[in-house]
Amino acid sequence: MTNASRDRWTVTLHRSWQEAAPLWRPFLAGHAPVTPFQAEPWLSHWYGTFSGRDDVTPVLVHVADAMGRDALALPLILRRKSLRTVEFADLGITDYNAPLLGPAAPVDEAEARALWRAVRAALPPADLIEFTKVLTTIGDRPNPLVQAFGGEVSNLFGNYLRIDTDYETWLRSLAKGNRKELGRFWRVFTRDERARFVFAEDPEMVGKIYGYLTAQQSARIRSLGLPYLLDEPDYDTFYRELLLDGLKDGSAKLSALTAGDELVAGLFGIAHGDHYSMVRISTAGGEWANCSPGRLLIERTMEALHRQGFRTFDFTIGDYGHKRSFEARHIPLVDIHQSLSWRGWGTVGYQSAKAFVKRHPSIERLARKAMRRAA
Repeated sequence: MTNASRDRWTVTLHRSWQEAAPLWRPFLAGHAPVTPFQAEPWLSHWYGTFSGRDDVTPVLVHVADAMGRDALALPLILRRKSLRTVEFADLGITDYNAPLLGPAAPVDEAEARALWRAVRAALPPADLIEFTKVLTTIGDRPNPLVQAFGGEVSNLFGNYLRIDTDYETWLRSLAKGNRKELGRFWRVFTRDERARFVFAEDPEMVGKIYGYLTAQQSARIRSLGLPYLLDEPDYDTFYRELLLDGLKDGSAKLSALTAGDELVAGLFGIAHGDHYSMVRISTAGGEWANCSPGRLLIERTMEALHRQGFRTFDFTIGDYGHKRSFEARHIPLVDIHQSLSWRGWGTVGYQSAKAFVKRHPSIERLARKAMRRAA
């Protein structure tokens, strides 16, 4: 544990979740975390699994004001790649990154910058700050990191759907084509008398469905020629333990469409308060494609969870057709880069140049034309 004071802020660094948890629990109480990715089940499993990697050092940051009131908690790591980089606890699987806010969190840009100066002074030696997929607001409060840094609009965005009406009213609010398709998918699926929608709860069913889900997802991604890391040992351990522990306390949900012993579609989600986030989905192809099993499973899961009191349905990052068909709202995200040593200058300069080109479409078109000619 490391303590440092600067101006009105006291910064404490911990190198393990177990050490940090007592100070962090006030931030995690009730429904305070903005998404399930900032809740204790995700964070405790993330640090418990990935802290053992040679390239990862946990840096859990707690900030209090001069009166000792909680201001902010940052779930960070120091990652050793070609550069020493301070990042969120992510490694490609945390869909939204954000601090946790306490009652003394900054309320304006000047305070946010002062707090960040205190945090930066306490951080271990590094070359670069690289915060990606950062939420711009936390509930109804501005994100102090965005107040302090600004940041550039990310190519990625979130996809939320909030249903505060009864479920049927929400269904009727969808465009006619989207609404009719969902009904047709269910009719096509249930032509098979073995067709079922289920939540997996007993260990045998969970093991079977999750095994099929991971195999289907891996096969599909690899068939597209895309890199896939979720079946690597540490990622596999993380998701399995998150699921098994989460089924006990309700922070994880595993739903499926089945036909006898066959998995038609599987969906693994995480939950906190009334917020449900979809983190892994798989579908069978072939004869089942005509009932769009992925979209159908999402809709059946949403309906069942809405009856249980869930209201925010989070399709997480990525621009996919099935998310548009549910008419989810885009959630803006930003990326933040700041050099901490001369070694980080090149990365920050490159990211700034990319952002400049993106803000000026005519320059981007010229750059793309020049690249095509060079090829």
